[in-house]
Parts: sequence; structure tokens; C-alpha cells
Amino acid sequence: MNKLLERLEIPITAALVVAGAAFLLKMCYLPLVTCTLVGGAWLAAVYFYARARYRIVMPPALLLLVFAALEVDALGNFFSMYGRAVVGGVMYDEFAHLAVQALTMPLVVWLLAEAVRRSGHQLPLGLSIFFAVAVFFSLSAFYEIIELWDERYFGGQRIWSKHDAPNDLQWDFAGIIIGALLAYVILRRERRVQVAPAT
Repeated sequence: MNKLLERLEIPITAALVVAGAAFLLKMCYLPLVTCTLVGGAWLAAVYFYARARYRIVMPPALLLLVFAALEVDALGNFFSMYGRAVVGGVMYDEFAHLAVQALTMPLVVWLLAEAVRRSGHQLPLGLSIFFAVAVFFSLSAFYEIIELWDERYFGGQRIWSKHDAPNDLQWDFAGIIIGALLAYVILRRERRVQVAPAT
């Protein structure tokens, strides 16, 4: 089975990336249940592929945070909160960018640290977080490109002003920093448990 997965590694990875990008392109137009099911199915596919191919078992609690991030966006679309509702003194769009990044960042840090560990190295947690922040901010920028593609090529309406993308990235960055702090707390505790002497 692992030989087959190894042989199909590039097509499966490409399919997961394309499916994820397509989902992000159209998720804001999907009904709540469809968005939840498709997003959950994509997360499950990534989880089971990583487990079968690389024997990476992502912590369920961190996956649940990513699923919660998906629901922040799905619920905002379902209740038409984008461009209308205010949460905690900011527009829902800004809140969503902050919350989604904060909830997703711990898994990104964990995955990066796990990849480095599997390559035979051990980075200090702070350095792992620094690299994860850089990677995740790049992915946030790619999402802004997806919004541009939706607007230019698919007739969507997701860019509301000339400052929309930089404003989104500002809130993404704030969420990434909050998520990095959350990851530090969660993973530092996990590392302490791993090195604690047996009693």
C-alpha cells in the first residue's frame, strides 16, 4: 500500500492542493451544510493521506481548531455577515481573517516542527514558530490571490476596495501572531510532557 502511495505521491498531492484551492475559491458561495461537509472531507483526506503515506498523525485537537476556522468563514457567509456585521468593534471580514489564522496556526507550527524532526533535526520551538509564521503568511497572501482570481475570472465579488487585500493581510498577520502564541503555549506543554521522566 505504501509503495502505491509513494508512486502516486505527486498526483495525490497535486490533487489535494488543487481541490483545496478550488474549495477556497468557491466556499463563500456554498450553502452552510455543503461548505461544512466539503471542507471536512478535504481535511479528512489530508489527514488520512498524511497518516497513510508519511505516518504523520496530526493531533485531533489541532485539526478541530482548523475545522472551527472553516466554520467561522462558513457561518459568516451563511448569515451574510461579511460587509455588514460588526464583532468586537471590527467588521466581520476583519474578525474572520484574524480568527481563521489564529485557529489554524497551531497546526501549521506542529506540521513544520514535525517535518524538521523527521529530517533528523530538532529546532527550538521559537525558531519553528518563526518559520511557520513566514510560511503561513505566504499562504495568506496566496488566498488574497485566489480572491483576485475569483473577481477577475469567475465573476465573484470579494474585493470591496483598493485597501481590501492589504487590510485582510493586516488582520491575517495579527491572527497569525495570536495563533503563534497559542501554538507556543500548546506545544511547549506537549514538549515538556514528552521529556518528563517516567515515574
